[in-house]
Parts: sequence; structure tokens; C-alpha cells
Amino acid sequence: MFRAPYPAHLPHLQYILDDLRYSDAQLARLLDLKPTTIKKYRREGQAPRAVHLALFWESRWGISTIDAIAFNHAAGNYALAESLKRTNARLVKQILIMEKELARHKTAPANAPIFQIG
Repeated sequence: MFRAPYPAHLPHLQYILDDLRYSDAQLARLLDLKPTTIKKYRREGQAPRAVHLALFWESRWGISTIDAIAFNHAAGNYALAESLKRTNARLVKQILIMEKELARHKTAPANAPIFQIG
């Protein structure tokens, strides 16, 4: 799920522009704007939210945010997979016990106590 950072959580535009180290022409080409517009944003120290967010995701802060989110998702999925492995192993063990008990009593009644395992 995409969660854009709140404006208060974004670094100042000047910090982002300094971090990117692109020329105004390169930034303008990246954002499909004119270099004069980028110069205006740099001079005023503010830009529209869409531009600010686009530059944020290109900066080191955006990349580290993406890395942290990806790591957290991977860790959560790994923990879920390990949990499901343990559950599966427990259920396989329970089925083996039930099959062994069924094989031991070939003529057992339908209400045999094998179903009380676990």
C-alpha cells in the first residue's frame, strides 16, 4: 500500500535539491517541467506537493524509506511463513498419529477415541 509522507515529515525542498545533485535542466527533464520552473522552486524554497514528493522519492530519504518498508514486509512475510511451517508440521504429526491409531484398530468402533488427539 502506498503511503505518502505527511508534508511535516518531508525534508525541506532545499535539502532534497541539494541531496540530489542534479542540475536544474536534469531535474526539469525528470519532472517534465521547464528549467526556469525548477529555478523558481529553488529560489522560493517550496514546490507543489506532487513535485516535492517526486523529488523526495528520488532522494536518499525516499530510498531509505522504501528500503525500510521493503525490509519490514519481508520480515513479516518470513515470520508468517515460519509460523505456517510450524503449524503444518504440527498438523502432519497429528495426522500421522491418527493414521497409526486407525491402522492399529482395524475393527474399532466409529466413535473410537482417536479423535480426541491434540
